[in-house]
Amino acid sequence: MSSNLWEISIKEAGIKIIFRAVTPTAENTREAIEAGVDVIIATGFDEGGTVPANILPLIVDAADGKVPVVAAGGLVDKRTVRAAFDLGAEGVYAGTAFLATEESPLAEKIKQDMLKYDADDLLMFRAPNSLYRSLPGELPEKLLEMDKQGKSAAEIWAAAGDYNCLLYGMHDGDLSRGIASFGLGISSIHSIDPVSVVVNRLNSGVIA
Repeated sequence: MSSNLWEISIKEAGIKIIFRAVTPTAENTREAIEAGVDVIIATGFDEGGTVPANILPLIVDAADGKVPVVAAGGLVDKRTVRAAFDLGAEGVYAGTAFLATEESPLAEKIKQDMLKYDADDLLMFRAPNSLYRSLPGELPEKLLEMDKQGKSAAEIWAAAGDYNCLLYGMHDGDLSRGIASFGLGISSIHSIDPVSVVVNRLNSGVIA
């Protein structure tokens, strides 16, 4: 099936296509819009997990009003959401904010550790896609030391155990064989709340 026929069948089914680049750039934003996506997610350096490089205004300008741009990275409260909208976002994509909820499947130990640490406590090391951040712990500290020693991103990620490290660290709460990755918005999270409270908190930045 050609890409055009694929796009037509998707569109005819009423499915919206959301594009989120690992590292968003003006070029891949314009290419995605030309290919027919409906929404662009612009992920900034503040996010947890794989850390991209570019920032929201660049992507908003590249989209040029053709499709909505949704901001991701560091969005945890009214202040950060309001800032994203002021920079041109038309929606927000939140991760860390919802990890710090009663309904989140995170290990209870990791939830409590989230409340103890600020953004500058997170350890950052290279991975094949870009960079990863983690709460301090035995394995994250080992990975950081490997980074300082000049080991390759592939070697560091192999020592982490590939993406299983996120399962072991975040779901099982074992930072001796896993990592717990969060965005810089962790500094503004001071309690573990119901999802409904987090939604209302984020929404207050939209309607303010």
